[in-house]
Amino acid sequence: MALRKALIRTAVPLAALLLVAILAAACVAPVDTSGDMMEEEMKVLTVAVAQEPTALEATLAAGETNCNGCRNVMEMLVRRNYETGEVIPMLATSWERVDDYTIQFTLREGVTFHDGSPLNAEAVATSINYMWEAELVNVLTGFVGGVLSSEAVSEYVVNVSAQDPDPILLEKLYFVVISSAKQINEEPETYATKLVGTGPYMMDEWRRGESITYVVNPDWWGHGDPEAAGGKVTFDKLVYRFLPEDTVRAAAAQAGEVDISQFVTPDQCQSAAADPNLRCESAASVETMFARMGNKGLFEDIRVRQAFNLAIDKDLIVNTILGGAATTTGQIVNATATGHNPNLEPYPYDADAARALLEAAAADGVDVGEEFTLASRQGLHAGHVEVIQAIGGMLSEVGFNPTVAVMPPDTFNPSFGHNWAEMEGQPRWVAVHLHGNEILDLWFSYVNYFVCDGPVSQYCNEEVDMLWEEARTLSGEARDLKLQEAAQVAYDDYAHGLIAHMDLAYLVSEDLEWTVKLDHRLQAKEMAPR
Repeated sequence: MALRKALIRTAVPLAALLLVAILAAACVAPVDTSGDMMEEEMKVLTVAVAQEPTALEATLAAGETNCNGCRNVMEMLVRRNYETGEVIPMLATSWERVDDYTIQFTLREGVTFHDGSPLNAEAVATSINYMWEAELVNVLTGFVGGVLSSEAVSEYVVNVSAQDPDPILLEKLYFVVISSAKQINEEPETYATKLVGTGPYMMDEWRRGESITYVVNPDWWGHGDPEAAGGKVTFDKLVYRFLPEDTVRAAAAQAGEVDISQFVTPDQCQSAAADPNLRCESAASVETMFARMGNKGLFEDIRVRQAFNLAIDKDLIVNTILGGAATTTGQIVNATATGHNPNLEPYPYDADAARALLEAAAADGVDVGEEFTLASRQGLHAGHVEVIQAIGGMLSEVGFNPTVAVMPPDTFNPSFGHNWAEMEGQPRWVAVHLHGNEILDLWFSYVNYFVCDGPVSQYCNEEVDMLWEEARTLSGEARDLKLQEAAQVAYDDYAHGLIAHMDLAYLVSEDLEWTVKLDHRLQAKEMAPR
């Protein structure tokens, strides 16, 4: 297996290998963080991921698919316990609400960035303010939903404020990583190519088109307090290999070349069952597969949007293509999120009704045969190519005219990361992709995809916007019910093509201890060699 082979491939004397094996069998030895370890003695974790980052801005590091492994480098003020849903300390040790706009944080003392500069209130304020002041807000608006600002109160006390009253500001900070103020002030040109954080690993090398490597941070504050840090370092080096094809990722695991293969199919999991060196780890996620078509252009007529949804055989996609590793849905969040409406059933599959709707729309002058691009991002999830091809076939069968395209991230992201108002004169397109609601609040989904001025929204409905505005400053049950009401309106309006809540699966070396969490982050501090 990969962890064992990483040791066997080195030129270590047999006696040393036997000693390593004996120690590994007894317990997981702590990693040498002194920097004196020989290359051949390193414990290396190798992960095959589906997507290469398009950039290494700190604004992307909160995600996983857009910046695989980056959370090994970057940390936030707070983190989340996904078993309880509780927000818990990370770089901040405590906090209190100052008013409806502001939270005051007390910072953990003695923390340093990878460039040696200290974590203090000025550094946090510089990092947060830079994300908006440096016109990086297009990335964060969708995650945070508005402008944030920060101000140092004392050396280790800092205020973080929203522009408008915000009852879920604390939860949103899951997406705001803290980067080095020294880098921002002295080397801003490196912000998009070099992550400088406070995490357990430091960025080592980014080989474009091949891999990114991280090495252990000997000065990580969590070495002395793994419980507070949410894990401990047991690997000296991390290698994230970019393998967009799920068959290639699975083959790499079967060959013992990697310890984890991200996003594999149920069939590949079944194949792993016969391999004593591998296991399949599959778990529910916060990701929902949906088609973002909105209500503009071709889809302005509600009959066309309804036909789109009725044309998609969601049960076939889930049970056959995805092998049952998903659950059909009629909404963009699952039951973990505030605003999930238990009354919204998946739209039924009815190809005949879809054809009739398109024929009626065509009789009224709608050009239902207008060509549009049906696009998916490369490496989105296991089986995504088969899924989008199947959807394209289903739509064609009832009278739509889609052209299916699978695009690499550096083409897909800039092409499809627009609000509808910015699409004037551009070709018609529909994106089939995943939306992850790690904040566990329907607001997070709505501010992206369902409001008129959403950063990537193709949908605009004044009634939905009104309900969102009413829900935005509410909390507790009142917020939940108002968001459910907004979800019902969007559902009745066929706002998007809703398909399934996703389970995500991995092939994992039997030499590796790892339990997949709801957010599916690939953090080495939560893993250990057996």
